[in-house]
Amino acid sequence: MSEGCTEIEARLEAVEKSAASLGSRIPRVRDPVLGRRIAQGLDTLLRNVVSGWGAIDLAIGEGLDALSVGLRAMDLKYSNIGDYAREELGINASTAAKMARLARKLQERPILRLAVRQGKVTPRKAEIIAPLAVGENELPWVLRGIAKTVRSLKAEVKAAGKAPPEPDDEKWVNFSSEVSPEKRAMLEEGLRLAGIVIGATATKMQRVNAWGQEYLSSHSAPADDQADNVLFSPEDQLEALKARLEQENDQWAGLAKVGPVKAEEFSGETDPWRIDAELKHFVEKRSRWDQVFGRAAMLFKRSRAWVPLGFTSFGHYCEEMLGMGERTVAQRVALEQSLERMPVLRRALREKRISYEKARLIARHAEGEEVPRWIERAETITCIELRRALQDKDEAQMCARGSFNCWMTVSVAEVVKAAFRAVRAEAKRWLWAGECLFRLAEHFVETWRAHLKDARTVQQRVRARDNHLCQVPGCSRASVHSHHIIPLSQGGTDDPWNLVSLCAAHHLLGIHGGRMRVSGTAPDKLTWEFGLRRTSGAAAALFEDGSVAELREPEPPYASRRHP
Repeated sequence: MSEGCTEIEARLEAVEKSAASLGSRIPRVRDPVLGRRIAQGLDTLLRNVVSGWGAIDLAIGEGLDALSVGLRAMDLKYSNIGDYAREELGINASTAAKMARLARKLQERPILRLAVRQGKVTPRKAEIIAPLAVGENELPWVLRGIAKTVRSLKAEVKAAGKAPPEPDDEKWVNFSSEVSPEKRAMLEEGLRLAGIVIGATATKMQRVNAWGQEYLSSHSAPADDQADNVLFSPEDQLEALKARLEQENDQWAGLAKVGPVKAEEFSGETDPWRIDAELKHFVEKRSRWDQVFGRAAMLFKRSRAWVPLGFTSFGHYCEEMLGMGERTVAQRVALEQSLERMPVLRRALREKRISYEKARLIARHAEGEEVPRWIERAETITCIELRRALQDKDEAQMCARGSFNCWMTVSVAEVVKAAFRAVRAEAKRWLWAGECLFRLAEHFVETWRAHLKDARTVQQRVRARDNHLCQVPGCSRASVHSHHIIPLSQGGTDDPWNLVSLCAAHHLLGIHGGRMRVSGTAPDKLTWEFGLRRTSGAAAALFEDGSVAELREPEPPYASRRHP
């Protein structure tokens, strides 16, 4: 076992033992000294977890970045590393992309990379100073990253003429309105047509945003009268408060120190199957850290431990001390709370029947007696199929209740609010939100229906049959091609059963690139074979001690299976 592996295992055992002594709740205390002592204990535990976790995340990011080179991901049947990470590692696609992006930046910054691996600089700080931490300036900026807060680093980088990157955790709001059954049909048609116009994989938020943008393109919105606004704290006041607290707390120097940890590194492998085995080895370790982090973060938030530690908010603490966005930590806390309510879901996760990402989806969309049924179903379908099925369930339930719900970012909400003002100005009277939404959908349908003719060709009808989605298991892309299962040159026909919808990458690089094969009859009796270019004896496996061994290629071809 490598030195890095031994050290990170020792750290993990220590934090697991500390977390095991915690209950499900921290008792409320009125004594400020005792409250601060409890808060400091939770803070030390969380930062120990993040220190080791950050090193593993960097190794995973380097592996994902290596997998994104050329057609390595396609050799494993995926058109991009986001789909691979979601289906094979149980990591959200956007999270995987961020991990790979940071790892790519750190390849050219060895000192900063070492500081991140040792836990001396958080990934968030590394992202901020990376534009300036190059060449002879790298070491000075790394030292700043170790000593300074995220807030002060942002200010210095901005003053140097480089705008620091903002985290991908924009605030979200929920739009909800009652909708009568006779108007629901128009909303459904508007969503369907928007999916054709902007792409089948477009989210509900993106489709509603398209309605608003289309309406605003031909109708002007009056100035905002602030009738629908939510009051926010002015940013300059909040920044001033953070700066004052930093001075009062001497940048939190009184908190317990967390020693650096040296973790094992990504090997630099180029064979996609070896990369796959190595990444799964890292994710196995990461899952143990995640269990400890979820419990500690939940207790920290429940007890409002950031208050005695001198932070303005839970998000302020997450960014400064953990180097993580508030939304990222809040999502993990929400999952931990769901696992408390749903022991059967926790058991399925520990038994590795479902991945972390599948557990997160089920916890978010299912309750009570339906949870075991969704767990059983999740074991037999891909993560992207599970997400679509759960979203369909939610839509059906909202339709039955006569309501329309849509989560959207604040920026999209502003577009929708402006479109609502334009609708009310056109009607010259006040309209409820549900009526405004109906008129947006109606305008979109009237505008685009003439441009979107009904599917007339066989291939158009086939893609409509397949919901305009690529049918390769685990693919999240829209379909743009229809592939002949039995080629015309071999006696195949244009009958719908011989055509399957594919994205361009899987059609041209997967099927015709010789990396995969499909047989059977569409749409629901297809057999997929993957890994056809894998060389004999090239398969790799990692033993428990982290060593690599050669394995013979299995028969039949790797990952061959019937779908669904």
